[in-house]
Amino acid sequence: MKRILLLFFAAFLSMAVSMQASQHMQLPKTDMGKIRHAITAPRAQFSPSVSSTPKLGDAVVTPPEDLETRNYHLNAYIFDGSSWEVVDRTLQIGFDGNDVYLQGFSVYLPEAWIKGTLTDDGTQVIFPMQYYGSLYGNDIYFYPVSPVDGEYVLIDAVFNYNERADVFVLDQNQVCYIIENAYSDHLGWYYQYDSEMNITPDVGTVIVPEGLETQPYMLTGVYMGYYTDTDTWFEGDPLMGSAQVGFDGDDIYIQGLCSYLPKAWVKGHREGDSYVLDNGQYFGPFVFVDEVYPLYFMGCAPESEDVAQLKLTPDPETGALVADQWYAISATDMVVEWYDLLGNVALTPMVDEPAVPATPAVLYFEYYDDEDMGFVVLDIPVTDADGKPLMTDLLGYQLFCDYGEGPDPYIFWADIYGFEDDQTVIPYSFNDDMNILMGGQLVVVYFIGQDIQRIGVQSVYEGGGETNLSEIGWYDLTATSVTSIAADDNRTVEYYDLMGRRVDAGKLTRGIYVTSDGRKILVK
Repeated sequence: MKRILLLFFAAFLSMAVSMQASQHMQLPKTDMGKIRHAITAPRAQFSPSVSSTPKLGDAVVTPPEDLETRNYHLNAYIFDGSSWEVVDRTLQIGFDGNDVYLQGFSVYLPEAWIKGTLTDDGTQVIFPMQYYGSLYGNDIYFYPVSPVDGEYVLIDAVFNYNERADVFVLDQNQVCYIIENAYSDHLGWYYQYDSEMNITPDVGTVIVPEGLETQPYMLTGVYMGYYTDTDTWFEGDPLMGSAQVGFDGDDIYIQGLCSYLPKAWVKGHREGDSYVLDNGQYFGPFVFVDEVYPLYFMGCAPESEDVAQLKLTPDPETGALVADQWYAISATDMVVEWYDLLGNVALTPMVDEPAVPATPAVLYFEYYDDEDMGFVVLDIPVTDADGKPLMTDLLGYQLFCDYGEGPDPYIFWADIYGFEDDQTVIPYSFNDDMNILMGGQLVVVYFIGQDIQRIGVQSVYEGGGETNLSEIGWYDLTATSVTSIAADDNRTVEYYDLMGRRVDAGKLTRGIYVTSDGRKILVK
């Protein structure tokens, strides 16, 4: 069954709050969707034999004995002939002048090295086809190819290199599939990497102590904005998310303050009755297609961009940690150069108790005849019916399709969505960056017939040992509500930043935007 196309631009149509103001910078939330294509070429069979005598291949790469290396993460997708899997593998990379040595790319030979060349301007590293080595009589090659006129042509793998962030991103100017191959002169592949890939450093971010016990907290606040024409600050969209908080003596560790990198941690220390978070802490690199954005934590004074330390003071009644300053997701660790600026921040401890979740909504639907598929954009509240926050790790959702004879739960097939078994309820935070995308809201993409009359979504909360269901939020799929969206070519084009917030077209600041007709706009 073919993979599902992720049309991510639909996510931005769901946000109806108009900012109509300028913010300093904008970050993309994720890449525009794509189908991950499997190589249509003969696949070699790896056959471990009783003999460990290797074949004679090309010379293997041997790094200098005194090469200094660092740990990195390979972030990619890999195809094994049956399904795509997410790769988060540790690599070793070392520089010797303009020679770049990389270990850990091969699945079968993880100890093998490959060698690339750093360009003179320091912006790219080029890896040609080369020999990993041999295992049980099977030769294995690093083999980058590009599809040309129905065939696969051998090319060099070009990684754009951001020296400041120390991040490598596979160049997108030419489609490149990196193959773990059996031959040096033709295709016979064992594994195939997707054309979107990045390699990020495994240093510089906050590391929590081993065995740290954490508790779920609800992060609340408001996104701050700034009117440049009137020189005034204003409150924009509300912030509500999940966080983890742990204490180690007088130190505090918090995960979830960066929406772009939700797994990143920051560290603070006790000063009197409060906890102070140091400025300049590195969230990590956020990678969007072939661009890299280093992100930092920076506190600032309210209604200003003046650097100030963020203090979190416990509320004696609720136990919430309340901030007296704002904080920024910043582009630099020196000043407040913000992508997002958050005010009225509070972290409230969560309690595992029964609750009826608030009713979710289907915000947008679109169907494509030529693809025989459709996609929906969902809004899943993280509060109960009374507005109290829920523990997001206990929250899920399910879809319902009504063909005129009553609603039936939609089945998320295991072979399409990558689950071990078919599912009807999906965890709130599940994200595979392909068929189901979670980014403050949920984008779910799936095959669907044209004869469906309405589609619904229901939240499921398993708190306090009970399972409680919300009401079903319905979206009517009549001819006027679906086809007219695509047919009205004269409708007003809306602009959205890549957090999903609508922006006044006349006040676009530097950044990447998506329009309601599916275009990406870059403002420099």
